[in-house]
Amino acid sequence: MSIGSNLSLRLAAILLIGFLLVQLVIAVVVLPGSPDSGRSYGLPKPAEAAAIADALDRAPAAQRSALVCAFDGGLYSLSLASALPPRWRSSDELEGLATRYRAAANGRAVSVDGRRPRIGRWIGDAARPARFLAPIRVAIGLRDGEILLLTSQPSDDLRAYIQGRAMVGAAGALVLLGALMLAVRQTTRPLGRLSRGVRRFADDLDAPDLPVRGPREIRALAAAFNEMKAQIRALVGERTRVLGAIAHDLRTYLTRLRLRAEFIDDGEQRNRTVRDLDEMAALIDDTLFLADRDSAPPARPEPVPLATALGEIVAAHAELGDAVTLAPVPADLAIAATPLALRRVLDNLIVNGLRHGTRVVVTAAAAGDASVAITVEDDGPGVPAAALSRLGLPFQRFDPSRSRETGGAGLGLAIVRALAGRDRASVRFEQATPHGLRVVLHYPRAAC
Repeated sequence: MSIGSNLSLRLAAILLIGFLLVQLVIAVVVLPGSPDSGRSYGLPKPAEAAAIADALDRAPAAQRSALVCAFDGGLYSLSLASALPPRWRSSDELEGLATRYRAAANGRAVSVDGRRPRIGRWIGDAARPARFLAPIRVAIGLRDGEILLLTSQPSDDLRAYIQGRAMVGAAGALVLLGALMLAVRQTTRPLGRLSRGVRRFADDLDAPDLPVRGPREIRALAAAFNEMKAQIRALVGERTRVLGAIAHDLRTYLTRLRLRAEFIDDGEQRNRTVRDLDEMAALIDDTLFLADRDSAPPARPEPVPLATALGEIVAAHAELGDAVTLAPVPADLAIAATPLALRRVLDNLIVNGLRHGTRVVVTAAAAGDASVAITVEDDGPGVPAAALSRLGLPFQRFDPSRSRETGGAGLGLAIVRALAGRDRASVRFEQATPHGLRVVLHYPRAAC
């Protein structure tokens, strides 16, 4: 899961980045550095270093250790040595710094060296605040030959204090980050609840309304969504009632027309009229079925053993003389589906394939651990590639014939897509090789 795709993680990242930027700004403001002073390296200014050396020169030898302890305690450490320690390294920037210290040292010998930076190596030895990890060392000779060493590292006492404060700060930052994550999660939780409500409503028009609670904006959004649900339910219900009323009246007239058709003397015209009336009745039935599927509550899918279910469907068509073949199906292969809906889906696909071709082949196989692919393939002329995306839409036909025996009314595949979708199955239309239409259904896999 990427940060950009999750609102909670995105908000938490924004808050964390803002927190780190604030800390960086504070560090830059609190630890400023001026290239003309030693403070830019975490060292005392040249004049301050000269004053420390003068104080040590004036102090008796027995009191120097106490004086060193008194001076040692800041962002730099101070010590005495009888000889120069092994030299670290030098550079043009450090030589420039040594020149400034010599100018204030009243003729004392001064040398400056430093360790190679590990972090920020591209900056080199340019002035920057608190170079603790790559310290700079200033050596100043005293009158009696001892060496005063000033190193840009905190003293032991200050280092222990900083470490303790850093641990407390890190613990506080973790607590703050946890509180921010909790606050962000609580803030975005209503959006997740809204998303789940929208998905439930897509599957079931009678899904319960969203609870109207939380921040004002979330309450307004939930209330607006509930109002939209009520309006959509009312529109779908009204559409179903209107279609039902129209169908009832049309069936009455169709019945009358069928009775009157029996009085047509010409046998051929009588048969054509009856066939047209049958097509109209079938169109009305398909339209009502499709409308009723949109408004009816979804049935609960159950485990369906495919070897048995597909065998029964193909056998029923074979008894009618249809050229339908079923490839061997593993006995333990099952899907989660509504049995009646599955039968209607496969019947529609088989009838559609035989309408345009001479034979149909049905296969089923596992498509991973969680899915099963059922394929229905015919040997007809197929559908142009540009039209595949429109298959399954109501009243979409790609046969130039207006006869129901060849082209139909364009609702068969729409019913397939609607019924499969209510069982959480996907439908994909492909061109078969060398010609024909292949329909692939992906159903959730179930334990047999």
